[in-house]
Amino acid sequence: MSSATHHLQSLYASNRPPSPQEASVAAESLQFCDQKLKVVDTRITALDRELEELKAQRSIIEGERHRYADILSAHRLLPPEIIGRFMESACMDDSDDESESSQNWGTHQQILPYMLVSREWYQTACGVAHFWTELVMDLANSSSEDIREIILKAMDRSARTTGLPISLKIAFSAAGPASTQIVDFIHFLISRLGLFSLRLYVDSISDLQLLNSLFCHPPSSSALLWPTLHTLRISIKSADIIDAESELFIPPTNFPLLRTVAVSSPYIIFPSYQMPCSNLMRLDLGPLYEFGPQQCVNILGAFTNLRSLRLHMPYLYALSDDPNIPVTILPHLTHLHIESARQSVPGRFFPLVKLPSLQSCIYTISSSGKYSSLIIGQLTKLFVRSGCSESMEYLELDLGYESFYRVRALDDLLLEVPRLTTLKLSGFRMEMHALQNVPLSVRELSINLSLHILDENRGAFVKYLHSRFDTSSDHPLKARLHFVNTRDTFAVRERLDPLKNKVGSSLDVVMD
Repeated sequence: MSSATHHLQSLYASNRPPSPQEASVAAESLQFCDQKLKVVDTRITALDRELEELKAQRSIIEGERHRYADILSAHRLLPPEIIGRFMESACMDDSDDESESSQNWGTHQQILPYMLVSREWYQTACGVAHFWTELVMDLANSSSEDIREIILKAMDRSARTTGLPISLKIAFSAAGPASTQIVDFIHFLISRLGLFSLRLYVDSISDLQLLNSLFCHPPSSSALLWPTLHTLRISIKSADIIDAESELFIPPTNFPLLRTVAVSSPYIIFPSYQMPCSNLMRLDLGPLYEFGPQQCVNILGAFTNLRSLRLHMPYLYALSDDPNIPVTILPHLTHLHIESARQSVPGRFFPLVKLPSLQSCIYTISSSGKYSSLIIGQLTKLFVRSGCSESMEYLELDLGYESFYRVRALDDLLLEVPRLTTLKLSGFRMEMHALQNVPLSVRELSINLSLHILDENRGAFVKYLHSRFDTSSDHPLKARLHFVNTRDTFAVRERLDPLKNKVGSSLDVVMD
């Protein structure tokens, strides 16, 4: 064959047609190659089949090997306690929210992947008490049968906590067919509850009687004691305004460890709120439909150890200037947060209190509209009357559509807080000299404005920065000017390179 194909060499480098003899030799060679390819392809097919069989055998052998290796693996030597601690570390929530229970652990969805590893890990997870200390139950739209089933599951879950305090967050309708069963379930847990958050839906005055059933036994029965409860939150929801016949009463002797209380009833008008507890440290009231000055004094006067107070009042202007209402002194209060929906006659709460230990203050208005309030002046009077100027470190004023145009009033306020470290101002606009008396002690300054008068606001901001660092560059500052709450968004930039180069890392500034 090689001698015959030798005569074809001259055809490889040319385009001439082959002669009859050359064509015959080429056809024979082509047929010979096809025969050899057929043999090779047959062998490849057989080898591919053999390879697949070998791969299948390998997979079976590896599966068997894995079972034997698992028997000898080190993780089988780990005690369930170590595995449980690993699960805790993987699922623990590091939230610092003081309003929650002292331990915030992962939900069932977070632990579920570990429970599915093996039967032993499932049993180990069930034995880690911290995973089951939080119960979240929204029963507002559930049927009686569903509620019964959910309660049974919750009881099984709570049994895994082995005596740890339980956090129960529950929502249900007082008029629902299973409300009595729900109250019985809560009473079943009260000896172990650390946090109890109740969202109750009511339709009529009679529905409010459930609160008495929940918190107070009839006089003929034994006291209903909540021995481990430290946080109580009550939110009462109603589609219509309801004028309650009796007060909202929380018997203090039934809650010996209670430290945090939050009450919200925006459409329920209670004659009074009786929650005397001398050990209470954090109080969150509101939104409430009505909240008169005498009610305010009666409630706050009972909390002599209060550290944190938040009031959310839709109609704060209802607080009158009655000179006969005594000033309430809260000697240990360090944090005050007032949120008001209106500012028609603002600041009438402040004359009712004296806060000598105040360290942080937040005032927020949540309604829209342009106002000319005296809130800044009222805050100044509060600080002066309380004698807390040296202790104030954090001040946040969110005045909505109020402008920082009363420069003198803002100056007077800032002069009363010489130790301030954080200042956050939000409003409609800012005048050129609004920041001239910001204390040098301020390390964080945040300005949020909703009116985009760029030149004026940027000018006031940059002028303040220059004046501050012209005076002293030894005090570092993180500053931000931000424009918000409008349909159009402007990217604001100001060339501050010379100032940044001058003071170096002491200035961290953003304008957007």
